[in-house]
Amino acid sequence: MGYGLNMVYLDYRKAFDRVPHQRLEKKLKTNGIKGKLLHWPDKFLIKNNEGWLRGTFSQLLEVLSGVPQGAVLGPFLFLLYVNKLSSWIKCDMMMFADDTELWCIITKNTDSLVLQNHLDSLQSLSDIWQLKCNADKCKVMHTGY
Repeated sequence: MGYGLNMVYLDYRKAFDRVPHQRLEKKLKTNGIKGKLLHWPDKFLIKNNEGWLRGTFSQLLEVLSGVPQGAVLGPFLFLLYVNKLSSWIKCDMMMFADDTELWCIITKNTDSLVLQNHLDSLQSLSDIWQLKCNADKCKVMHTGY
């Protein structure tokens, strides 16, 4: 049998919007972040204020998830939030912001099953960390023969 390479490209759905602040705060503490830096959501979010919306005065809701977008801080906080995923998955893996690539060299028939087991583990971990994959943007590619 020849050699090949199976690659899986994953994209987390609205990843930067779905990072729960309480869980992220625990991750920041675990990584030694203290003081004012630990309370970054207070600087970016509107909490329990009233606002003007479509000609009426309305009550705004507290935002409980999300990281700042359009700057370096957002991807950094997201990667800090998911930093343990790569240590729990035992195949080759690379992440760039909310995009993830897994790959496995295929030398025998059972190697494809190994990659599938890694994907199943990643799915379980993603569920635990409240992240959902965007199936429309996920792709599988095989090279070789």
